[in-house]
Amino acid sequence: MAHVLAAAEPLTLLKRPPPQNDGFGDDNGSTEEKAPKARRRESDPAAALAAARHEFGEHGGVNMSIEASATFTVMEPDTMRRLFTGELGPERGDLYIYSRHFNPTVLALGRQMAALEGTEAAYCTASGMSAISCVLMQLVGAGGHVVASRCLYGGTHALLSRFLPRTSGVQATFVDADDEAAVRAAIRPGETRVVYVETMSNPTLAVADIPMLARVAHEAGAKLVVDNTFTPVVVSPARLGADIVVHSVSKFISGGADIIAGKDAHIQEVLPSYVACMFHARMQRQGTATAVA
Repeated sequence: MAHVLAAAEPLTLLKRPPPQNDGFGDDNGSTEEKAPKARRRESDPAAALAAARHEFGEHGGVNMSIEASATFTVMEPDTMRRLFTGELGPERGDLYIYSRHFNPTVLALGRQMAALEGTEAAYCTASGMSAISCVLMQLVGAGGHVVASRCLYGGTHALLSRFLPRTSGVQATFVDADDEAAVRAAIRPGETRVVYVETMSNPTLAVADIPMLARVAHEAGAKLVVDNTFTPVVVSPARLGADIVVHSVSKFISGGADIIAGKDAHIQEVLPSYVACMFHARMQRQGTATAVA
């Protein structure tokens, strides 16, 4: 039921036009060469989404083409070598190897979601639960501890209360997420890796105090993971201190209850090892999903 988004430079590097005064910082009309500045993320989600790179169809269509291929053609042997070493790729030449990693359609969806949530990157998975599972397996590890809200989507609650304890020794303590004292009391120094909540819980609609939870989690050296499925655009957890934002595309992002998919967005230091975990839950193309055991 969730997606994971990352908080880094939005994945808009492909075909980016030359730098201009685009609203990220000001140049005061000066033509003098200046040292590069960190790009300020657009504070309004709708404006950020509108400003994100737009992909057109293969033959100039207003809507981008849906990529249905599982594998991609490489014409030169040396290009394949450079792809496998990371010298080339989606961000460096619009080149792809295998849809389990990336394909143009899913990468574009991730780019849009990263813009929407104000994060550095977004990864799309076969389902929301695959996204949640990948995040928790990456951040918590065997024998780790999670502090979670009592009010969670049923699949997430079952994952934390039954599956992960049985298969990897992960322990979860469920608390009232709006009670700061209870959250602090549940944290185990040196053991708690994640504080997990939903911005607005499914289905009880309990609202989380994200700035407070971010402060408590970070003081304990833990990451705050927020499922924002019910409140995209309305609330931006990453801008309030969350480290990972998760969505179920099946809900408001899809709008039509006709897609099963997940998305994760996250901060830069989470990305390198997280990507390896995501490969096996990757959404293959927009509008369809693969089965994940």
